[in-house]
Amino acid sequence: MRAPNSPLSQPSRKTSIAEMLSSPPPLENTDFNINSNSSLSNLELNNPNSVPHSPAVSSISSILNQDDLVNNYGTDNEEYASSMMISRNPSTSSTASHFLNGASLEWQDIKLSELVEQNKLIRISDNISVEQAFQTLVENGLTSVPVESTPNDLDCLTFDYTDLNTYLLLVLNKLKIENLNSIDYEPKSQILDYIKAAQTGKQVPVSFVIRLSHKNPFLKLNESDTLSTVVEILGTGVHRIAIINNNKLTGILSQRRLVKFLWDNARRFPSMEGLLSSSIRSLHIGSSNPVSIFGDEPLIEALMKMHNLKMSSLAVVDRNYHLLGNISVTDVRLVSSSSKSDLLYKSSLHFISVILNSRGLENGKDSFPIFHVTAQTSLGRAIAKLVATKAHRLWIVKPESASSTPSSQDSNSKHSHNHSHSHSHSHNHKLEDDVHATGKLVGVLSLTDILSLYAKTLGKAHVEPSLARRQRRRSSSGVSALSNGSLEMFRKSISESSQR
Repeated sequence: MRAPNSPLSQPSRKTSIAEMLSSPPPLENTDFNINSNSSLSNLELNNPNSVPHSPAVSSISSILNQDDLVNNYGTDNEEYASSMMISRNPSTSSTASHFLNGASLEWQDIKLSELVEQNKLIRISDNISVEQAFQTLVENGLTSVPVESTPNDLDCLTFDYTDLNTYLLLVLNKLKIENLNSIDYEPKSQILDYIKAAQTGKQVPVSFVIRLSHKNPFLKLNESDTLSTVVEILGTGVHRIAIINNNKLTGILSQRRLVKFLWDNARRFPSMEGLLSSSIRSLHIGSSNPVSIFGDEPLIEALMKMHNLKMSSLAVVDRNYHLLGNISVTDVRLVSSSSKSDLLYKSSLHFISVILNSRGLENGKDSFPIFHVTAQTSLGRAIAKLVATKAHRLWIVKPESASSTPSSQDSNSKHSHNHSHSHSHSHNHKLEDDVHATGKLVGVLSLTDILSLYAKTLGKAHVEPSLARRQRRRSSSGVSALSNGSLEMFRKSISESSQR
């Protein structure tokens, strides 16, 4: 299966994820890989089915039940929120960069102009509906798109799947807005009207929805800036940056796109060899406090938890904290039509089986996506898994002996029976059989952790992976003020945050 607008005709039997995890891609394929990846979509999409039975549902479902999207879903499970590729029309290849032609150049010295495709940037107007904005993501295979209030708006925000999740919660009256004045939308008099419109099935402009939750600064860098500056920003948890040239927006670079770019070209950068061969534990990266939800808890709780904690994905675990799977805000498209609204109130474990079914794993792909690593896993292998699964984070597990498996499996099976229809029981049991071999959830490794590590190797010790999230959670207003921030303002805010 292929993503929308992806290159034609791939063999039905694709290389398994496990086969892709040994080392970076060979150099002789680098130019092809970058060109084809630049032309691929930000996110392979699937059957976007689903949202609860209410009048508001019909306004979304009209664009979420498109037959031509079925079976186009990739293995990406995050953020949500973050683009993998430069947000471009996928019709042309990137320009030939001089570093690809054999010139010796360290990765941190590569200019952003080398990562920009010479083609029209995809963007939308802020007066279109949420449904039209979502359709733009679908049709172009994107995970985010700039939203302009005026042509060539350099202070624009972006629309992504986090916003779609927020909109869904608003439609369901699950979004708690205690102070309407805290929403950075003008005129304030329209806020309540738009909330009522969303909950009664009427269309609302995307300009309103993208301001319902606070976002990272949408920082702008020039094409002449280098990757050294980029990792300083993205390594704090900022998901994407804007690339400009002559005061015009020319591209968007996300965390995932950058990590993939560096991985695809890792053989060209000898300085990376030591890092890639080192274990996660020895590098002291990742967090020991992963956010998770129990498999027997309803899906709606997972979506609310991601929204409230400003997270793009959650680990799904059983009552003994064995890893069962992964749920992301990008999966919200599977529950955004009235025909699939019942999934919101079924168990999260059941929803994982729905996700796996939607990916068409029977067509030569791995039976279970590899979203986990151990503390002993090398950084190179972890990055390869992130690239192969198009995920934003991997769950760190501690393998357990087989003797501990039955009791935990029986426990979670009992919860599964209480929340799923009988026809899905066997699938859930098979899922549990597969994942109990993974182990107990003990941590998480994200793209932010990796980019923060890269920044620190350049002497940027102040780049901490949790800074941007702390900034988002502290924010009570002023999304636009953050978005308009310069690199100097960003560095100042990071410095102040690190001193707290």
